[in-house]
Amino acid sequence: MGLFDLLRSMVSGEQENVTAQSGFQFRADSSGVLFFIDLPEFAELKQGNGPALQKMQLIALRMLEEQGLAEPMANGFHVSAEDVAGLDDEQAEILKLPVRFSGGFTTEINGRTGNSGFRVNATASVEGQDVPFNLKGPFLYLTSTEGYRLSQAELFALTALEYHQQLAPEGRGEGANLRLMAELQTAQRNGMKLDLGHFEKLDVVVPEGVGVTATKMPDGSLFLSPSLGDGTSPEELGRRWDQLDFDAEKGGALRIGKRVVLLEPEKIEAVKEVLGNRRIPADRVREFIETPSAFLDAALVNLELGFSVRVEGIGKLQHMEFGETDAKKQDWFALDKLPAPPEALPKVIQSEEELTQFQEAVEAAWGQGADTVAFGGETIDISNRESVSTQLEQIGDRLRNPDLQDPIINDDTPATQEKLSLVLKDAEELHEELRQKAKDVSNNDQPDWSQYAREPFPHQKEGILWLLGLIEHARQEQADNLYRLQGALLADDMGLGKTYMSLVAVGEYLSRQKASRKQQKPILVVAPLTLLENWEDEVAATYNGIPFKDIVVLQSGRDLTKFRVKGEKREAAQMAEILDNDQILDQDAIRYALHIGPEAGTKRLDQERRLVLTTYQALRDYQFSLCRIDWGMVIFDEAQNIKNPNTLQARAAKGLKADFKLLATGTPVENSLGDFWCLMDTAQPGLLGNWTTFRDTWIKPILAADEESRDEVRSTLGQGLRDTVGPFMLRRVKEDQLGGLPAKTIRCGVPQPDHGNLVYTSALTSTMEGQQLRAYEDVLKGYREQQATEDMRGKALSVLQQLREVSLHPRLRHETELMTNDAASARRIMGESAKLSVLLDTLDSIKKNGEKVILFMVTKRLQRLLKLWLDQIYGLNIAIINGDTAAVAKKTDVLSRKQLITQFEANAGFNIIIMSPVAAGVGLTVVGANHVVHLERHWNPAKEAQASDRVYRIGQKKPVTIHLPAVLHPEYDAFDVHLDRLLRGKLMLKDAVVTPEVVSENEVLKSMGL
Repeated sequence: MGLFDLLRSMVSGEQENVTAQSGFQFRADSSGVLFFIDLPEFAELKQGNGPALQKMQLIALRMLEEQGLAEPMANGFHVSAEDVAGLDDEQAEILKLPVRFSGGFTTEINGRTGNSGFRVNATASVEGQDVPFNLKGPFLYLTSTEGYRLSQAELFALTALEYHQQLAPEGRGEGANLRLMAELQTAQRNGMKLDLGHFEKLDVVVPEGVGVTATKMPDGSLFLSPSLGDGTSPEELGRRWDQLDFDAEKGGALRIGKRVVLLEPEKIEAVKEVLGNRRIPADRVREFIETPSAFLDAALVNLELGFSVRVEGIGKLQHMEFGETDAKKQDWFALDKLPAPPEALPKVIQSEEELTQFQEAVEAAWGQGADTVAFGGETIDISNRESVSTQLEQIGDRLRNPDLQDPIINDDTPATQEKLSLVLKDAEELHEELRQKAKDVSNNDQPDWSQYAREPFPHQKEGILWLLGLIEHARQEQADNLYRLQGALLADDMGLGKTYMSLVAVGEYLSRQKASRKQQKPILVVAPLTLLENWEDEVAATYNGIPFKDIVVLQSGRDLTKFRVKGEKREAAQMAEILDNDQILDQDAIRYALHIGPEAGTKRLDQERRLVLTTYQALRDYQFSLCRIDWGMVIFDEAQNIKNPNTLQARAAKGLKADFKLLATGTPVENSLGDFWCLMDTAQPGLLGNWTTFRDTWIKPILAADEESRDEVRSTLGQGLRDTVGPFMLRRVKEDQLGGLPAKTIRCGVPQPDHGNLVYTSALTSTMEGQQLRAYEDVLKGYREQQATEDMRGKALSVLQQLREVSLHPRLRHETELMTNDAASARRIMGESAKLSVLLDTLDSIKKNGEKVILFMVTKRLQRLLKLWLDQIYGLNIAIINGDTAAVAKKTDVLSRKQLITQFEANAGFNIIIMSPVAAGVGLTVVGANHVVHLERHWNPAKEAQASDRVYRIGQKKPVTIHLPAVLHPEYDAFDVHLDRLLRGKLMLKDAVVTPEVVSENEVLKSMGL
């Protein structure tokens, strides 16, 4: 049944036929599509008045606006051509857009790519006939009235073709012509039906970046070559570099067999960078591996992907990551070692994080033409791509289903075990020494709170005194003691004021330095770009008298240009020239890219009492200058940005010199315990030993545990790790610290014993019947019938999604059937769902008390429908806040969310706002609401708790209630029951260091017997 047939079926009683209703008009041009109605009509519609079709279209357009995909206009919205092409069919139907074009395209190619007369003409192919067409934004018109909607691949290709046709002859050089063919081939690979004639046999490639391969010479030195990431060997490229004009402003092209590689100007510069620094002396190979940016400009050459290396005269390349060195190894590469087959990968890869890391490494290796890759201490043969891919798929299945996971085999030789025990002994001695120092810390001097504009909460005072005790001890340590007490991890829950506590600690540090007549060294704050302005605001709001000489924002567009040395591009490229034979830095030979030191005069960055705010990107790019400065304190905000020890910014963070380093993050463990090790090793080197020691002690036992005991092992080790870190980490949660917060109750519709603040509430329980029960059983019946005759691997997940949707509403997949015009129709449609009936009862109760509520759900289709229905039932204009990546990329989008929340809270009495739990993780506070309904529960219990905490923060005055409605099956446990049981079984320890656990789809399938 098509859209309009569906709409016609909606006529009931007094309801107007939705098909006959007028919706938004639309007009397309090259920039996109304008959706509009008359201005007075639009004003009424925004107040909730108008036909159902327009209301539904407005909801869809506002959701696109919230995602950053639609721009509001005076009487409508503008959506870019690319975003219209990317709309799904449901959205397109709601907006009454043309259907997708189902035909193909043929091309007529004239001339040679090296000539300005090169042209490509395209026609649409419809039922075997070539038909000319006109392009209007994302729409293809075969006649003045017959229009179709293009896919993103089709739009990409036809727009590129149109742009090329409009170029002046002098602009149609080889680079422009080849780029057109590359774009057409890209569209073809992405699903466009496109006949490219003789170019079907010629592959045009535009590299995403330029990397590095290396040849190990007989004398132990390395000979570097550029890599284009397309699998071309260094020899093939080496024979063709003379095809390039390195001075050409428009780039150039390489012809390699049946491929043409187009190099844009910045890629030419990257190739020049590698060719200009080809020789790495044998005594500097280690330095090159550890710090490649000392030899090559990381702004030009992609060093994040590692590099591939081979012995001269041997054709096979081996890929390895930069930074992977062992101080006792003389042969960095072990290229003569027989590689292990792909079947060895299950032993090497023992976590999902390692699986992801290996997948990235092997893709980079294949792109560089490598046959082997160094990973996890092994050299793996990757020449057979199919075999490698099969192994990785099986490993992924085992990791997602622990029942299939092989036990870890301990094959350490006695020599290895003896060596490891010595390392452990050293680590234990150092650990005990550091812990003893921290235990001896005392801080009897209270800050002069009158110097600060805000009175701290008790937990903030406790945190500040904890920090000051450690800082005071660090101030007394010898600066050249590598394992001195020098840092800490502030891992408080979000909303407890980590920035405020950090700034008070900085103020006290400077005050105490002054009192003891010591240098008041500059302070460095490293934070994500979006938080730099927040730090400036917090400085102004924290102190009565700002203790800093001034504030410098070391970021392009702000103060960076003031402190860059004119004529110096990047200091990292000088590193290879200024290290002596002993790898010791010649301070006098450095040409710093930033003005530092007394000789810089008034331009000097590192001035006393200066606060420098910068980003993790700038830290990476200017790490040498920043690492030379003697900082007083360094604060890493959102420190999870340096959780990966292999990234350049993490290495730079470890190299910064400071009296005290403070790492602040509310999520000290995001994906794996490896995150935690890297953070603690940056804050306090040596506390947890090296990575190998940490992994053997804290990670391997969890991986080796069977499913029945894994949670217990995780709990024991997590608490043990927390105890091991001891006073070097402070972690508090709001429930324990904010005594002024009202009570929080969690009401659940799944029958279970009450526990803590979790209360079973029968009013939130409903049982499927009628249409919903039949739809639920039909899904299960269809699955079991297929299961009897077909291989259902991969299909069960689709069934799971259907059960989830049916539990929400039996006709959720038919959105346009569910559009209503009035409150009575809306209640009737919602009544088809047992869960939505419970929701209405809950909302009616909240309305009686004049309170506000957040409805959390993931499915956008349900978000749109609930807004339509609840607007009609309660006379509201409900806002929807989503959490797509595009919606948080721009500051304006974040502000618009805050404005929506402000409007929601400003309305007196009852109100509703609809949110995605994903959006709830971007710093939103909604204390105007004191009810939360998780209509569609998130599979990650931490995400669900984080979403609930939007209302449970400083400023909340009313008791908070979290509602978890559930729909039951009359005979056996339904989807909601299984998901609730699994969520409750996940480990949620607030005072242990554990990885966050997410309910997997496989767990639900297993629980339901599918």
